[in-house]
Amino acid sequence: MPSNLAIKFLIVLVFGLQLNAQNDSISQKSKASKVAVLFDDERQYFGAVALTYQNPMSYGDNFIGEGFEGKGGYNFRIQVYVLKNFFVGFSYGFSQFDNIKKELLGNYNESSVEEISGILGYEFVPLPRVRLGVNASILGRATLSNSIQSGYANRDFGKLRNFGINLEYEFIKNLNIFVEYNWRKIKSEIEVPDELVSFFKEGTYNTFSIGLKFNFGDIDLADVVSF
Repeated sequence: MPSNLAIKFLIVLVFGLQLNAQNDSISQKSKASKVAVLFDDERQYFGAVALTYQNPMSYGDNFIGEGFEGKGGYNFRIQVYVLKNFFVGFSYGFSQFDNIKKELLGNYNESSVEEISGILGYEFVPLPRVRLGVNASILGRATLSNSIQSGYANRDFGKLRNFGINLEYEFIKNLNIFVEYNWRKIKSEIEVPDELVSFFKEGTYNTFSIGLKFNFGDIDLADVVSF
């Protein structure tokens, strides 16, 4: 009787070890098949703040494209990683332009465009230390402050749309340097005669930026909430 029990125990033990080996093999295959470019748990963050210097470049057959020439600007952004590398955030910045077509736009010298929006985006991790991000604005607003040398300024307003792509490199722990390209459109609320509506109804410009980004935390918001 004891020998039969021992034989049965050995059979169960061998079967259990074989099943465990199969599970380990499946787990390893699962890990190997994960698309690493989408996220890396070892490079996960909770949030980030970024500060950039941006160079605005006007284009298009509209009041910004025809009448503005970019001078420079800055942008501040804060973001939180909701699930893996998908993030939401807030962006605030401004771009400065010279008025080079006073006969088209009016007798003012320069315009400063304040840019405020929420943002949605995702960051891919194609290489060690490298991140490739895409983002888009939500509920964006723009304020154009047009000024002359005496200091007087008038303001125009509009809805802001933004699409961006950026490339980052982590040169020290939690600190990245990055370059970013953004396409921006302002759907203006400028009141003009009917014959000028098509020219002033929207303004388009791009920005090329370089900046620093500080990352913090090591898990996303979904994992924080689940604890």
